[in-house]
Amino acid sequence: MPTIDLGVDFEDVKNEDQFEPLPNATYDFTVASCEPKTALSGRPMIKWTFDIIYEGRARKLFHNTVLPWTKDGELDVSGIGMLVSVCKALGRPWSGGQITTEDYLGLAGACEVYQKPKQVKDVTGQYVDDPEGGVVNDIKKFVT
Repeated sequence: MPTIDLGVDFEDVKNEDQFEPLPNATYDFTVASCEPKTALSGRPMIKWTFDIIYEGRARKLFHNTVLPWTKDGELDVSGIGMLVSVCKALGRPWSGGQITTEDYLGLAGACEVYQKPKQVKDVTGQYVDDPEGGVVNDIKKFVT
């Protein structure tokens, strides 16, 4: 196996894996990617990756929007408002029953970001707020 010279000492970068959430604010973003995915429930969704510049550094923000699906023989459109909000913020609502994700790459919009408690599994396997006080970012709303 090859040896790769990284040019840095581990002691100098050992804290680079520390995640510092963005402060609560409205941020401009650009769509870096939007990919069809499937939630654990089996429901189709789109996983969005937004690029945000904060204090001169590129940051990534992730957002999932669930899509309509047929469950137990009935069409479930709950949650479609999340997709509608993203598309409106990007100035590109869809015009029919289909959406082409590539049409959204590189588009710009704005969203209001807030910090919320990080979720971790407890001893029973249930998700609870991080007892160590960890926080993560989430999108409160898209700005149109």
